[in-house]
Amino acid sequence: MRRSLTALTAALAATATVTTAATSQAEPRIKAAATWSVTQTNTLPGEDGINAISVAPTGSTWAAGYQASNGKNVPLVQHLLNGKWTTAKSPSSALGEIGALSASSSKNVWAFGTTDAGAFAARWNGTAWNRTTVGANSYNVLDASALSASNVWAVGGDGTRTAMHWNGKSWAKVALPAPARTIAGVSSTHVYAGGTYKSQPAVMHWTGSAWKLAATPKLTLPEPDAMGVISDIYAPSVGDVWASGGVEWSCGVDGDDTCTRPILLHWNGKKWSSRTFSQGYGGYTRVTGDGGSGVWLLRGAWDPQLTHVVGGSVTDVTAPRPSGHDINLTALAVKGSTVWAGGVAYPEGDPDDPTGNGVYLATG
Repeated sequence: MRRSLTALTAALAATATVTTAATSQAEPRIKAAATWSVTQTNTLPGEDGINAISVAPTGSTWAAGYQASNGKNVPLVQHLLNGKWTTAKSPSSALGEIGALSASSSKNVWAFGTTDAGAFAARWNGTAWNRTTVGANSYNVLDASALSASNVWAVGGDGTRTAMHWNGKSWAKVALPAPARTIAGVSSTHVYAGGTYKSQPAVMHWTGSAWKLAATPKLTLPEPDAMGVISDIYAPSVGDVWASGGVEWSCGVDGDDTCTRPILLHWNGKKWSSRTFSQGYGGYTRVTGDGGSGVWLLRGAWDPQLTHVVGGSVTDVTAPRPSGHDINLTALAVKGSTVWAGGVAYPEGDPDDPTGNGVYLATG
């Protein structure tokens, strides 16, 4: 069955007011020839797709998602070796597809998903996968950050203001100021989570003892029902943190359409700033580095757009696709000077029983 990436959700709860302000600027767009290329389309039996890509500080690079087997989706893990994505040993087929992935080394790779019994975490130690259970049945891990084998964070939780933390022996609940859907760690005392706080896009900062709301800019919302959310965070250092997402609201003649304005927040080590972008379909679902001073952003779903931001320059690129196929991109990560995107490709024209295959794009 064809899978689609939904538009930016506004289901996260709102609880208080962000009081700080910063400069917000609209960026001019520069249209440029595509610098991306399709590097690999999987040829595995049945259907498969890539949901997440993780690059460890050591350079070890992993991807994960799902593969259809006997009428159900089972975990799929692939490893980048000599420029080619190779299928690796996956967690037990009794588990469902992998939705989140984080690696700190080739011997500490964490995969997350959801089964009827609740959210699961599986750790690859270089030899085997070991499974643990994360949270109750309602907990749904959307993102995770593995700093070490004894320091792992996960967020999602079906809109709850709770993060889960692994200390090497067990998972424990840690209170958040607001619901979160993404997380990225720099060190044990600098971890960043993103979500929504009183209709505003919000970033939270773990200081080593507690989570606190970061002093991100308060945006002017276009409509009373508008909701801002941070969907992804890229944090290469304590003084360089990027958070992407969007503001979504009802629009159209009867109010039955959805409008979105993508946003990008940046922490330079001293203050947060915000950038707003032209209204369009969907917010930015992923952000990662470009190997230099800029970042790449992904506006996912069908016919996805990749946006390159360097200083005041913004370049939009329509993602290339395999000949005769449509694509849906859901993953983005940088390794050195190469940026990888992953997702799934389907035969175009919407045939009666399309079969999807995992697809990888790269630039740099």
